Amino acid sequence: MKTLTTALQILLSMCLLLPAAAQTSQTRNDEPSYATRKHITLAVTRYAEAHAALNLFIANRATKLYKKEESPEQLIADFSLSLQKLPQLDSLVATLGLVLENKLNTEDLTSREQELRVDEQRQENQLATAEAQLKKSGPDKDVADLRTEAEGYRGRLARSRQLLADLQNHTEQAYVTLRLYDEVSFPTGNRRVSFVNMPGVEYGYLRLDNPQLGKTSQAYQGYAVKYLFTRGKSYLNLGVYKPLTKSEEEGFVDELFMINFGQDFYPRNFGRGRRRYLNLYSSYQIGGVIVNQQGAKGSEFIPNLNLGLGVELLKTRHILLDTKASYFVPLHDRSRELRGLLGQASFNFVF
Repeated sequence: MKTLTTALQILLSMCLLLPAAAQTSQTRNDEPSYATRKHITLAVTRYAEAHAALNLFIANRATKLYKKEESPEQLIADFSLSLQKLPQLDSLVATLGLVLENKLNTEDLTSREQELRVDEQRQENQLATAEAQLKKSGPDKDVADLRTEAEGYRGRLARSRQLLADLQNHTEQAYVTLRLYDEVSFPTGNRRVSFVNMPGVEYGYLRLDNPQLGKTSQAYQGYAVKYLFTRGKSYLNLGVYKPLTKSEEEGFVDELFMINFGQDFYPRNFGRGRRRYLNLYSSYQIGGVIVNQQGAKGSEFIPNLNLGLGVELLKTRHILLDTKASYFVPLHDRSRELRGLLGQASFNFVF
């Protein structure tokens, strides 16, 4: 009988303490005592310097450090910070690299405070009732159950008071979640492949370095269909170029039909392709050109490679106005007479 009574006491104690433990776990996970929360994700090329600067900032200015995970490629830290020091954190991360995320959320915790005060009052009343019953019990009566019940109420009351104190102490603080990534070795948002469907048109002007009299024109111009399929950006273009000056001589190149695959790459220190205007980039195009000649019975296919620089004049979620200059190099024994400077301007739109 005594063993059964002891087991019932332990079970009752666990039932009384489980709600408080569950509440504690939820509180630690959700940080409900902070009305202001900030999330920052930062990608950098100089990871060691950024890592040291952020660690120094957290050590000197954070009011409390909740979590910090470090590796050679990333730093994850959760800490609290005074609201007055949030602009200092924003200024620091802006100088270190590319800010992929910077969100500030503010929540009204008035109702949460009222709930805690009501819960505190309820626990006080329950504890007072349990203690009064404990005092009335005689020495010959088993009071273990009452003592266990009173301890449970006392523990939950202490937890409610702690939550209320945290809520009041954190009114002038923010809970910050910081993620720092090494852009070179870690697949951040700047390196993920993002597919799009952006058809468009392109104008091209090719000026040859060594035009052959009666064989090639000094310059060719034409139009192409340019299809962008990643924001990276990768694309295909197909176009026809015609000579500015024509000749009736046999063997004269009177049409260039170009088929190219191309990719553009944004620099890490000049907007990284995220600005609305004037995004600088380098590019390459590889493919081939079908050369049609006056009087010839067949066409000649010549592989080509272009390397160049470009500027996105206007870039939004729906349209792209782009210009570039590249050096057109046929990979053929006719390279000398067909190579030259190629200028292109294109307009693409989300379809």
